[in-house]
Amino acid sequence: MDLCAIQSPVKFGSRVKIIASLVLYRHSYADISKTLDSLLREKSVEKVCIVDNGGHCAWLQEYAHHKVEILTLASNQGFGGGHNAVFQRYGKAADYFLICNPDISFNSGEVDTLYAFSQKEGAGLTIPKVIYPDGSLQHGCKLLPKPHQLFMRRFCASLAQKTNHNYELRNADYDKVFFAPSLSGCFVLLSQAALAKTHGFDERFFLYLEDVDLSRRVCASGLPVRYCPYSTVVHESQRRSYRDVKFLIYHMTSAIRYFNKWGWLQDKERDKFNQQCLTALPFTGKV
Repeated sequence: MDLCAIQSPVKFGSRVKIIASLVLYRHSYADISKTLDSLLREKSVEKVCIVDNGGHCAWLQEYAHHKVEILTLASNQGFGGGHNAVFQRYGKAADYFLICNPDISFNSGEVDTLYAFSQKEGAGLTIPKVIYPDGSLQHGCKLLPKPHQLFMRRFCASLAQKTNHNYELRNADYDKVFFAPSLSGCFVLLSQAALAKTHGFDERFFLYLEDVDLSRRVCASGLPVRYCPYSTVVHESQRRSYRDVKFLIYHMTSAIRYFNKWGWLQDKERDKFNQQCLTALPFTGKV
């Protein structure tokens, strides 16, 4: 990895609770101010690493906060590569790493609640309730995808309502704890134990599906993967692959790489984890 500001792993006197990471690419301070303010309020978040992917955020040269460290990457390493730079930098310094998008905000105490839940569950990967700014639920918990599901929900949405409904676990009771094999990477807590087993993100996925790949590898490690209903964050989802052809190409490329890695038609591990989820899933009873 080509890094400008990463040397040897940092060693603290004792392991800290959470190190949060934000990966930026040409973001302004205004773009991330709500996210940064939210993170800095949390007692359990003892360090925030801002990764400047490619060194385009000149404003970071003048930004300073005692809980914030800035890591500058010489080139754009993508979403997973950016967060991996933080894992590399901090080694075994934290109980958990908080992978956070720069379009997230939340009330004080939400991460502290998620941290306490994760410790109690012994979880390797956890996600809180994620909502849109209007308060509606964002379905951050999903099954592991099949090729036709990704294709239809992207290109034939009007014809794929039932398929998408099942894939996104829309009948799940989001007021209860449950297991799902794929958790959105927009805001997810990864334990030190899970990091040791998975070694972070697979950097073959420059953007999109790197979170699906990581989720299933944490599942395969045997560590608990959990949805936590007691913590809530707001995600201003960009859905850029629906508006920008460059991001659509990123999405399609990652999908091809994902199914090349795990299997297109035959994927017994996918079927096992999906069935495990559906068997124990708490349902709302709504159709």
